[in-house]
Amino acid sequence: LGWFQTRLELDAAQLGKVVVRFPALLTKRVESMESTCDWLRRRLDLDEAHLRKMVLRLPPLLYLSVEENLAPTLEWLQRRLDLDDAGLRKVVLQLPPVLGYSVEANIAPTLDWLQTRLDLDAAQLKRVVLGRPALLGYSVEDNMAPKLNWLQSRLDLDDAGLMKIVLTLPGLLGYSVEANMAPKLAYLEREIGLSRAELRDWVVTTPSLLGYSLANRYRPRLEACRAAGVDVKRVLSYATQTDETFCKRTGIAPEALEAIRKQSVLSV
Repeated sequence: LGWFQTRLELDAAQLGKVVVRFPALLTKRVESMESTCDWLRRRLDLDEAHLRKMVLRLPPLLYLSVEENLAPTLEWLQRRLDLDDAGLRKVVLQLPPVLGYSVEANIAPTLDWLQTRLDLDAAQLKRVVLGRPALLGYSVEDNMAPKLNWLQSRLDLDDAGLMKIVLTLPGLLGYSVEANMAPKLAYLEREIGLSRAELRDWVVTTPSLLGYSLANRYRPRLEACRAAGVDVKRVLSYATQTDETFCKRTGIAPEALEAIRKQSVLSV
């Protein structure tokens, strides 16, 4: 307990949380855990703050053997994705549980499926993973496959269009269909009066459209355009612009947009 509190700078509440969740840590030798921490720091070039954050997010990584688990997993991941040390560090810091995943049962099949499904070359696969490291923990059957199938069907995308969208916005692999993408696309289609083909063309041209908030960006901007008599398609034309630029180009008063946004959020 003293080692945990001193080595990881835990307060009493954090220490209690770790021990209650993972009491088996109390059976580990301090020397073994210290060695693991030192190895992780050297291998991933971590400072103390990053090491602490990683261990707090995944205390069981201290169970893992450097020789049998940690080192082989990191070496395989770095080789499979052709990652430099900075890229490997980014993946692990954003997804510490990857250190505990099985290469054969989890990571390799996920990467193989994603590469085949989107027809990605090695560089493109690396780009997608670095853009959304969490995808290494997603279920193919329950998450990624149905999500990509839905998006392709919803927008009537060919394989090249689907690949472009995911390459540009890997984060969409973490979006919910029901709570995010479906209502957003339906709203834009309905309120702006887009055909299915027009909606598809907008998204393929600017995939980041899928990443903006319906409540905080699209709805208030569309209502502001209507109130000011501005063509509502400007909502899409300037979707990637800041509020300041959007207002400047549409002639909408910034305070009017902010008032509509506050009311919209309250209504939602």
